[in-house]
Amino acid sequence: MKIKKIFFIIISLGVVIYLLPLRLLSDDLDKANKYYERYDYKYAIEIYERLLNDKPTLEVAQKLANCYRFINNTVEAEKAYATVLTFPGFDPINYVYYAEMLKQNAKFDQAKRNYLIYAERVPAKADEAVKLANGCDAARLWLENPDLNVKLVNESGMNTEYSDFSPIPYDKGFIFVSDREFLKPIVNKDNKSKKIYGWTGNPYLKLYQAENQNDTLDGNLKLTLMPEQINDQFHSGPATLSADGRVMYFTKAGVTNDPDVNTRKIKNLVMRKTIYYSVKQNGVWTQALPFPYNKPYEYSIEHPALSPDGKILYFASDMPGTLGGMDLFYSENTGSGWSKPKNCGPEINTPQDEVFPYVRKDGKLFFSSRGHITIGGLDIFSAKGEKSNWTEPENLKAPLNSPKDDFGIYYFDDNLTGFISSNRFGGKGSDDIYLFDTKPKAVFFAVQGEVVEKGTDNPISGVKIFLVNKSTGKETSLLSDADGSFKFNLDKETDYVVRGDLDKYFSRQQGEITTKGAKESTVYNVKFEVEKGEDAYLVRLNNIYYDFDKYNIRKDAEPELNKVLNFMSTTPNVNIELRSHTDSRGSAAYNLVLSQKRALSAENYLLKKGANKERLSAKGFGETQLLNKCSDGVKCTKEEHQLNRRTEFKVVKVTPTISYAPAYKLEPLFPSISGTK
Repeated sequence: MKIKKIFFIIISLGVVIYLLPLRLLSDDLDKANKYYERYDYKYAIEIYERLLNDKPTLEVAQKLANCYRFINNTVEAEKAYATVLTFPGFDPINYVYYAEMLKQNAKFDQAKRNYLIYAERVPAKADEAVKLANGCDAARLWLENPDLNVKLVNESGMNTEYSDFSPIPYDKGFIFVSDREFLKPIVNKDNKSKKIYGWTGNPYLKLYQAENQNDTLDGNLKLTLMPEQINDQFHSGPATLSADGRVMYFTKAGVTNDPDVNTRKIKNLVMRKTIYYSVKQNGVWTQALPFPYNKPYEYSIEHPALSPDGKILYFASDMPGTLGGMDLFYSENTGSGWSKPKNCGPEINTPQDEVFPYVRKDGKLFFSSRGHITIGGLDIFSAKGEKSNWTEPENLKAPLNSPKDDFGIYYFDDNLTGFISSNRFGGKGSDDIYLFDTKPKAVFFAVQGEVVEKGTDNPISGVKIFLVNKSTGKETSLLSDADGSFKFNLDKETDYVVRGDLDKYFSRQQGEITTKGAKESTVYNVKFEVEKGEDAYLVRLNNIYYDFDKYNIRKDAEPELNKVLNFMSTTPNVNIELRSHTDSRGSAAYNLVLSQKRALSAENYLLKKGANKERLSAKGFGETQLLNKCSDGVKCTKEEHQLNRRTEFKVVKVTPTISYAPAYKLEPLFPSISGTK
């Protein structure tokens, strides 16, 4: 009996030991899921990571990937979704989520491939998926060809390792949003801070005032929290100010503990966004009051933006009437209150999110979107119009946009400079504030070059260089300097020919340049390698004899013509003109015809030997270019007449090599030109 009792105890302990890890895992999963349902993703991730390592399941992998996506950790989300795709039975929508993370990590080819896989797996969504796939090509094009006239600088004086975004000028500095650890958090018995937001693991977003100490943003900023009338224990910001700076509208967390207000039946804290406003009276902000259309039990309203005249309030919301996700809405100030919000329409809004509206002083709308074609996550777009009547939105492209989230734009009074916010790679923290400058730069074009002796690279001065405007035919010339250099200024959107003096020099004597399509200051570099001297450009074949009144090539002339073949083979970039002459005996008209036949005869000989016809031409000059005194009526010997009966070859065209150097610094050569890049 005693033995049976011992055996029973042993068996019972074995079962407990076997089942205990499963129970612990189950308890952990329940805890993680509760965090997940309450949007406390930071805490959920810690448990899901451990569970995925101990006992991987599709549910855990899926929720872990979602958590990383929700908190905008695209690097870890990419890895997590790749893991999800290894489990059987996963939802095909994960191909889209995976592609989104890849795209935000600038892996456009892989992103495109996964969008197309989704199109194959879910034919009903094929058109949408193919559009997203094609958008990857546009994203790469925009990212690889940024606007070089746009200057973007990380405002390190305002940024921290936390989220810092959406600054607006105020008083002597700025108001901006941050979740930095400005005050020491209060920790409760569960080791969770009452001031920590479980979604990110950081403090709640607050509105801060940054006051410049020396008219710069170099870190010497006096930073203070906006008063408690604006900031409460939960989220506050971003904000917008009326033109006179007296009224501030801002986003504020709408809080409820009612479990029936949320479709997920959450029994704990639920946060939706609302808009509040405060008025500055006698230098003090009044207690914030709610926008009349807040309904935190049903939907969010956030990111307020006033029109320049203060009569229209734009904002983002998922209220009824959206096309999907967050849409932009507007409400009009009727004088006695704000009108019922209306959707800004399908030109602006898409089935995805449109958020962070801003209206520039000239009335132009800026906003961020995931639904229009983007480089990655949220991109900033612009559109003209008002209310629900807008032009097609335009992507601001790189460098204002990046593969990550770009939002919270603000323009200064010049409409050319301002701030954007972005969580792009290379910043100081989660979201950073960047200063941008889109001022038009002084754009100019020029050609500069040098003339050197072929083989030695010694500079040659006094060489006449021509610049020809192909459209007008206008020709400008100058001589190379003592160091062989020359320079011309160029007009925009114009085709040119640059050539050397073809009567005296050859080798790379001519090239074409165009400024058409050039958007930035550019200098085109040209190098002329030349051979000086008459023998270099005009070679006589003195021993070509022709029988009287004949033009066929005799055997004793072939060695001289073979010299031409050899020259053409060793100098492949030249075109040759064969020039034949007669003596003065006979009529001038007859001699001209005879010389042309002799030139053609020489040309035919070279063609039969393999010369390229496109590089040859033949011309007869008759008795017009005698080398001596033996003109009509002058008595000369046979030998003197023979000197004039000749065939020569001349270099008539040389294809150059033109080097192109964009954004060349010009000050040393063009001291009168400024604004170089």
